[in-house]
Amino acid sequence: MGKEAGRNVQRKRIKPKKAAGRISLYVILIILAVSFILPFLWLIASSFKETGNAQGMLSYVKFTLIPRDASGQISFKMDNYINALEYLNAGILLKNTLIVAIANTVINTVFNSMAGYAFARINFKGKNVLFRIIILAMMIPGTVMMIPNLIICREMGIYDSLWALMLPFAMSIYNVFLMRQHFFSFSRELEEAAMIDGAGRLQTFFRIALPMASPMLIVIGVTTFMWNYNNFLWPLVATSSEENRTLALGLGSLISAGSTNPEIYPVMLAGSVVLSLPMIILFFLCQKHIIGGISAGAVKE
Repeated sequence: MGKEAGRNVQRKRIKPKKAAGRISLYVILIILAVSFILPFLWLIASSFKETGNAQGMLSYVKFTLIPRDASGQISFKMDNYINALEYLNAGILLKNTLIVAIANTVINTVFNSMAGYAFARINFKGKNVLFRIIILAMMIPGTVMMIPNLIICREMGIYDSLWALMLPFAMSIYNVFLMRQHFFSFSRELEEAAMIDGAGRLQTFFRIALPMASPMLIVIGVTTFMWNYNNFLWPLVATSSEENRTLALGLGSLISAGSTNPEIYPVMLAGSVVLSLPMIILFFLCQKHIIGGISAGAVKE
């Protein structure tokens, strides 16, 4: 009885410590969440404020989550979004952005998964050496390869075209590495059974391995799409004509205009909201698959 009483006292002493730890964790998470969400809420609120006068400028510099006009009245100016869409030439830029993002997503998903499968399942000469080269290449900053890629695009005659925005990023060593690690996370038994039944290597890959790797494929697909959708630097370097610009470049020019003409700040902020909302919606729609894919890829044999 004495031992049981001592254990109960010890448990009671431990529980307050655990509760305090959980409360501290929740407080930290809430602070982090608020620090990320508040700036975006301010961005949305400020995008509805009026333009065209100094008082309006001061009103949207102030931190407030409720849009107000110069007289202090609550006001939602939808004209800012209309002007932003007109300035961005949203139809053409959105078409270019979606073509590049979707094409690169499909190409990356297919070829990177095939490369990752080869490194995980197929034994070939020089496999380990080649994989070590890939690991080393991951350490090279992307900006270092920008000039070589630009020269290659010029030599191929695809400079200032949508092809120049797609071909240099048809493969991703990061995605190859992720797919290789993910294929290691599940057993070969189903693949071996399929090959015993007469399935070839490609049939086994597309019918067995690829469906099993769907969580990581979703992760790679979403992140690749988001990266291409938001990519600014490479389209700036690889294109020069208006018809080949993307939404990120259009927003960049709008920000430049806003820096020289502060009175159109709300239009600039409205353009930022237009550009960011699709990616936020995509993330919330796919967040379960993204978390599931990352968790599945963390499990190894």
